[in-house]
Amino acid sequence: MFFQPQTKLLLFFILIAIVSCKEKSIIGNVTTSREWKSELTEYEKLLNTDPSFNNFQIGMLKISQLLVDTNFQDNRKDILLKGIEWCKKMNDGFYSLVYKKEYVKSFPQDAKSEQYLFDITKTLDEDQQELEVKIMYDGILKRWPQNKEAKENWLRIKRDVSEFDFFLNETGNKMFGTTEQFRPDSARVAQFISFSETFAYAYPDDKRTVKLLMTGAQTAKTGMVPGKAIELYDWVWRYYPKSEDAAMALFLKGFTYETDLNNKEFAIDAYKTFLYKYPGHPQTKEVAFLLENINTPQKELLKKLEN
Repeated sequence: MFFQPQTKLLLFFILIAIVSCKEKSIIGNVTTSREWKSELTEYEKLLNTDPSFNNFQIGMLKISQLLVDTNFQDNRKDILLKGIEWCKKMNDGFYSLVYKKEYVKSFPQDAKSEQYLFDITKTLDEDQQELEVKIMYDGILKRWPQNKEAKENWLRIKRDVSEFDFFLNETGNKMFGTTEQFRPDSARVAQFISFSETFAYAYPDDKRTVKLLMTGAQTAKTGMVPGKAIELYDWVWRYYPKSEDAAMALFLKGFTYETDLNNKEFAIDAYKTFLYKYPGHPQTKEVAFLLENINTPQKELLKKLEN
């Protein structure tokens, strides 16, 4: 089934917004008796009757909404699998990767993650990103050493994973020009972000992973790719909740929404979630101030800060 690239890209950003941004269900909602399968029944019937792109889009958005509904966090695995199943029926690899990536982040040691991580790696292989691909196959083999196909591909690619540090540093040092002339290099910014994501997928338990994701997020924010910054900040706070960077990642997610995208609704959700989850954090007063003044005009806000 073929979908127009522009339409697919639009839906992709809608999915990312829903999956990685809305947090209001965490705070104060009353849990009602609901069952996720019954909520998808009508959409599945609709898709089976008329497998059009519009109906597929409706189904994808519904699944994304269920993924952020706190009533269904225990069903996250099954909901993601349902999304992947629908994508397979529609012969859609584009959105399937969105859910497979989310699955791998959520359940890095799960048996299905072995195949999904392999699928993600194959898309990188098709783009001839040899160093990233080598790292991904290396990560698969470290978790699943009996994966023969990964081993064959690991041997096929004549790169060494030790090159990663060199190219990460080289890219990082050159992506924003000089101290005298700040000039973001979009290609190098994208490369640095790609390195950060690749390392996190390949080595989710490595002690460097969270720091790389945070650096990648800040790189995306500075390099004027705020949507990617939000995705990486969300990766840290959602999947590494015990890390020392989790709270800051959630704060910066909200701050990026407010300052870079002027999306006050999502910023408010993130700030409220921060205050709910981290009441004793050193950043609490700043977050409370930002939340209280999120609709204050800039001139008035400057006066408040001066006083």
